[in-house]
Amino acid sequence: MKLTTRILLILTLSFCVIASAEAQNGEKTRRFSTIVIDAGHGGKDPGCHWGTKLEKDLNLKVALELGRRITEAYPEVKVIYTRTDDTFIELHERGRIANRAGADLFLSIHTDAVGNNTANGSSTYIMGIDKSEKNLEVAQRENSVVVLEGDYQEKYEGYDPDSPESYIIFSLMQYAHAEGSMAFAEMIQKHYAKNTTIANRGAMQGPYLVLWRTAMPAVLTEMGFMTNKKDREYLHSEAGFNKVVKALFDAVGEYRDMFNAKAELLVAGAAEAKDKESAATTPVATPTVTSTEGLAAEDVVAKAEGATAEERPYEGPKYYVQICTLSKHSDPNDGKFGPYKGRIEQVQTSTGSWRCIVPAGSFEEACQLQAEAAGHFPGAFVVARESDYFRRL
Repeated sequence: MKLTTRILLILTLSFCVIASAEAQNGEKTRRFSTIVIDAGHGGKDPGCHWGTKLEKDLNLKVALELGRRITEAYPEVKVIYTRTDDTFIELHERGRIANRAGADLFLSIHTDAVGNNTANGSSTYIMGIDKSEKNLEVAQRENSVVVLEGDYQEKYEGYDPDSPESYIIFSLMQYAHAEGSMAFAEMIQKHYAKNTTIANRGAMQGPYLVLWRTAMPAVLTEMGFMTNKKDREYLHSEAGFNKVVKALFDAVGEYRDMFNAKAELLVAGAAEAKDKESAATTPVATPTVTSTEGLAAEDVVAKAEGATAEERPYEGPKYYVQICTLSKHSDPNDGKFGPYKGRIEQVQTSTGSWRCIVPAGSFEEACQLQAEAAGHFPGAFVVARESDYFRRL
């Protein structure tokens, strides 16, 4: 099959997946319940190594300790491992384990290696194509284990490790979960930087077979370089090991909180719309909070006359419609914002880009605004802001 024909077919399938995922997300109000932790390599596939130190052993040690900490801190969260011992698991089967479990998150743990032993640092990847040749080399190395599976071309629909076409096709398959995957990848890198002394190489895209068909946000993290003396010694030290595990644990916790908050916002938004229908006959009580910890100043209503600090009412999330993302800040009156020029607010993300949003007075108004904005900006979607977090609805 010709390249263009195959890509068009994959694009068509991908758009169907996106539509399905968005429909499910609109109804997804359950809380975070399942994570799959994948210890990279195993069995006859040792991964990278340095002397007697094998990547597969370090990956497994980190995976098991991370899972133990998650279970201890969040007993309601089910932790599933792709392997718990020195077993060879095929790449496609790792994703299938997550899909069968209906997991909310997939984390594949690895250690990097290159011929140049000065290269160092941690990095986290989501499924996609990156322009960096170095990133492609990392993906090719991690994917090279596929040849141990024997009939890999049949299992991976004609995949050829040496074919650029293969990487283009596989990069299209995770698009429906790209936003959630990148959010988690950035959290991991943020906590690596906060907890460890390993250099931060950032969150990136790469065509990884282990992420190919995961039906949830999924990332592959490289904790550091086995081929770099400083990274290697840090990862294998007790202190370094514990700090890397803590970084991953903190990232999972942050993602869990974001996931649960989004579910709660969806419930709140639906309740708000329902309340408005009966507002003419039923008075709505003002909700209050007993603590303003973690809330941005603008999210706390000024203290009412004679009210105590504990009685300050909380307005709830702020709703917006995001119409686009820009690489740099722009004049809000620029004509490229169309009918929303002058109304645009721009907020910088952790990656340096600028989120362009139009404020709405309520969830219901945001939904109406999104339908209108889609005519000018097809990718427009509703977001809710609570404290410093923006969550797509």
